[in-house]
Amino acid sequence: DTPQMQRLRGLKQLGTAELVYTTATHTRFEHSLGVGHLAEKKLKGIAERQPRLGITEKDVLCVKIAGLLHDLGHGPFSHVYD
Repeated sequence: DTPQMQRLRGLKQLGTAELVYTTATHTRFEHSLGVGHLAEKKLKGIAERQPRLGITEKDVLCVKIAGLLHDLGHGPFSHVYD
């Protein structure tokens, strides 16, 4: 719970898309939670299917944290042109 993460609650993930699609109101906070969850799930799946890679719980945690924090550096309207 940091100011940097909480700031994402007020930033729209889809930029101006909600002007056309009124229910497209996703925030970067919601998006980041989803990315963190999916990153963890994907890496755990890879670890189970390919044990020879030696993926540790610390590796999984680091990838999850990277997913959670990946949007912190975006500036205003950075997804408008996606």
